[in-house]
Amino acid sequence: MAKYFDAIDTLMETIKFERKCRLSDDFFYDVIKIYGHLAGRINRAIETLFDMPNYKCWPSVRTFNFVLNLLVNTKQFDVVHKVYIRASELGVEIDACCLNIIVYVSGTLQKCRWMRVGSCKSSIIVKGLCHCGELDAAYKVFDEFPKQDCQPNVRTFSTIMHALCERGHVDEALGLLERMEKENVEPDAIVFNTLISGLRKQRRVDEGIEMFKKVMLKGCDPNPGTYQEVLYALLDAKRYLEAKDFMDVMIDKRVNPSFESYKLLIHDLCNGKLLGDLDWALRQMVRHGFVPRMGMWRQILGCLFPHDGDCCTA
Repeated sequence: MAKYFDAIDTLMETIKFERKCRLSDDFFYDVIKIYGHLAGRINRAIETLFDMPNYKCWPSVRTFNFVLNLLVNTKQFDVVHKVYIRASELGVEIDACCLNIIVYVSGTLQKCRWMRVGSCKSSIIVKGLCHCGELDAAYKVFDEFPKQDCQPNVRTFSTIMHALCERGHVDEALGLLERMEKENVEPDAIVFNTLISGLRKQRRVDEGIEMFKKVMLKGCDPNPGTYQEVLYALLDAKRYLEAKDFMDVMIDKRVNPSFESYKLLIHDLCNGKLLGDLDWALRQMVRHGFVPRMGMWRQILGCLFPHDGDCCTA
């Protein structure tokens, strides 16, 4: 039986390097299900989820939640958290089902005294409280760390930061970054992604760009989510020429902008009647395997052949 699963591995590697072959989220869902349920290869199921962007396919929340449920059913609670924090990097929008899984995990872990289970599991409890809307309770657990001779780790900080940013308390989240530096806790890309996203939602684009520069200065490797957050900030602010230049930087770093990024950029370039830049964006979009949809083609054609001197709007 094992040889059949090895054959799947071989096939997947072949497809990865075949540029003309496009795979759907449904396909990956089925492969992950086979690895998890039939083969019992839980680690391979997780690896497949994380590898999806390399096939130019981003996981749906259904596929993401399937992996979380798989881990819960096999009682791998520590791993649930490690997968969960990769959601933004994978472009997954967290839904109620996902939050219920996290709350369940945090509740399971609370059967033990939290100060005995270590900072990693304590961080999961903090996350569960945050997503239940219990930010004050999460802060109390957070403040208990030093009292119990337990050092908050980067996950603990990023969890509180995310909760603060979701509630619009970005400055308070930025204050936690200073606290991390004082306590010698190295911030990672997820911390910076959270802060840049928070600044973006408050239209503080320049501060978000400065935060991105800080990532580079600190020698922290930005992940695709970091670049994407900055790009979305520029697009939200209608700074489409800067967005185009930043896309150039992303492509040079071999980070592919998302379909939504191209859609927003093309919309703005059409409105600005910047045909040369529009041609570049369209070529790059197709080059990276995205197919413009009908509404986008209508808008592009409306810009190329305007009626009464106006571009169409999608």
